[in-house]
Amino acid sequence: MSRADTAAAGRTRVKRLKSRRFVRGLRLAFKAAVVVCAATGAACLVPQSVDPIPTVAHPPPHFVLESINPDLLHPVLQLYRQGSADATASPPCHCELELSIPFVEEDDPTVVLLARWFVDYDRTVPTSVVVRRTDTLDQGFDNPSTIRTLGAFDFDADAVGIVTTGFHVVSVIVGEKAGFDDRADATLPNRTMFDGYAYAEHSFTVFVNVQQDASRPTCPSQFPSVRVCR
Repeated sequence: MSRADTAAAGRTRVKRLKSRRFVRGLRLAFKAAVVVCAATGAACLVPQSVDPIPTVAHPPPHFVLESINPDLLHPVLQLYRQGSADATASPPCHCELELSIPFVEEDDPTVVLLARWFVDYDRTVPTSVVVRRTDTLDQGFDNPSTIRTLGAFDFDADAVGIVTTGFHVVSVIVGEKAGFDDRADATLPNRTMFDGYAYAEHSFTVFVNVQQDASRPTCPSQFPSVRVCR
């Protein structure tokens, strides 16, 4: 590549980064507007979700929180795993939770994103750093949209070895695929990013009840609870 081509490529990259930072900066401005409106009592229409100004060359994408089903916005979600009638059914049944954030926003439509789901992530517990679901969000170079579709995660207590009643945290991270540092000695297995990259994270807190209740012979088949028989 000639010096002229190299310089042109550099200018293009800088322009793209400036554009991305400008968009993120607008979100910060909206956040300031929320504070002003609250202080003055003025009636203002501003977004409910904002992002901080990026401090890395490759800012994280943005979860479109407005796309989340309201039934998933409770501080604690409930999973009643199985009733007595579920256990004796043929085939036996149990319930899972369908967790999803349908849309993710990425300012650069050419970037390939990677989503990883975890349950009770703790780097000191080897079984907890396992990626429970992976999604590649790649829309190709012909689609200029900044919105990506993220698949749902079916939280199955049996699949992750939960055998006692209690609270659990299901988290999803999304970042540029090229930014994940998957070396064996990474500080945070499956979550470490190379310098200059960052990921977005969203978590769901779930109370899992594995005790059968005589008054509830079957687990609920009502979103986000899904009754599965197999």
